[in-house]
Amino acid sequence: MLRILRTTSFRFTLIYVVLFSGAVAALGAYLYSATFGEAAKQTDAVIEGEIAVLADLFSSSGPGMLTRVIRGRTAWADDSIYMLIGAPSGAVLAGNLTALPPEALTAEGDFFNFKFERSIFDAAGEEVIQQREARGKFMRFRSSPEAEQSYLIVVARDVASRQFLRNRSQSVVTRIALVTIAFGVVIGLLFSRALLRRVEVVNKTARAIRGGDLSQRIPETGAGDELDHLSTNLNAMLDQIERLMAGMRDVSDNIAHDLRSPLTRIRNRLSDALEQDAEAKDKALRATIDDSERMLATFNALLSIARIQSGEGAGAMEVTDLVAIVEEMAELYEPAAQEAGFDIILITAPTPPVKGSRELVSQAVANFLDNALKYAAGGKRIELKVQPAKYGGAILSVSDDGPGVDVKDRDRILERFVRLEESRSTPGNGLGLSLVAAIARAHGATLRFEDGLANADSSGSKKGLRIVMEFPVFAG
Repeated sequence: MLRILRTTSFRFTLIYVVLFSGAVAALGAYLYSATFGEAAKQTDAVIEGEIAVLADLFSSSGPGMLTRVIRGRTAWADDSIYMLIGAPSGAVLAGNLTALPPEALTAEGDFFNFKFERSIFDAAGEEVIQQREARGKFMRFRSSPEAEQSYLIVVARDVASRQFLRNRSQSVVTRIALVTIAFGVVIGLLFSRALLRRVEVVNKTARAIRGGDLSQRIPETGAGDELDHLSTNLNAMLDQIERLMAGMRDVSDNIAHDLRSPLTRIRNRLSDALEQDAEAKDKALRATIDDSERMLATFNALLSIARIQSGEGAGAMEVTDLVAIVEEMAELYEPAAQEAGFDIILITAPTPPVKGSRELVSQAVANFLDNALKYAAGGKRIELKVQPAKYGGAILSVSDDGPGVDVKDRDRILERFVRLEESRSTPGNGLGLSLVAAIARAHGATLRFEDGLANADSSGSKKGLRIVMEFPVFAG
């Protein structure tokens, strides 16, 4: 329970409850002022009007008429309260108030609240003395400023019913406020408990991952709320981390496997050259330089993949025209393709721009074309195509009419150091398509392999290969 009380969600709920209660209190104060406040002002105005009328009557007709009028008004069955006293004798001349309220003695000329007793008849017809509340004003009338005889008058209104309604309303508002606060606290506890359960799932997953189990993922509820979005992003981050860790293990294993042979060959070659003549030493050195350049190319490719996957090598992402890139690359590779016996067929269509790095996209196209020139043995055509995607975005593809790749091997060729050619007689390090896959992920693009161009080979064993990179819609 204490853990729930310390959660941020519970604190926010309390703040909301306090603000909501403050808003309810402000609304209640406004409603009170607009109802009971206005009613009190109206009562004061009525009393003021009564006193003004009686004062005019006293000044024009004298105390006798004033006494008769007050006696007549006290006969009415309403909330009016009057009391007329002659001074200094203190005799009660008229009115329905049995005793002068003590509050009146200190409130001459001002309004005051007081309590009085009134007899009423209950349902059984018996007289009952009831104590009620009233509001009135106490005034002194003189015929002239020098006259010794004066008349004390109290004009008031019975406000017991209004006071009862006001007290009742205050009680209802207070109960509503208490229920609101209690309900808000309960909702806060329930919400915090539910949120704490979801956070605990994240903590449990994080502890498992910290313990070395990188396959753990944060489960999603399917609610589509901000916590689900956070889980999706964290899972994507964990996928990337797992890929990087797996890549590091694969790189370590593959480097140990693929570079051991060249290093062993270099060592043996140099050892043999030490015992041979100058021409043999020169030949050994040249072969060593070739092996060193191939190893440097491998390390550079690995470094490029690592930089792109980390985001450092992606460079500035800007509006990029794929059509312009493939036209440039087709022109650049045309001589090499003709020398290798291939025709490059360029097919373009009006295509929306994509957000990406011109340098990386050019490198991807170059790797596609290098891959086709190296492995499309027996083929004659390489098709370079750019077209808009069906639902927005752009599609870049390179197709050949070579032997192609079996469906079961198409996922493997994206892995580092994987070369389907068992003899490995073709130059290369098995990192070209791995680099392309890293470039595709950096652009949010999808990479897939399909059957390529039809081949005239009568055996039907050559299906060709089509490499497709589909870029997402650019919303800029």
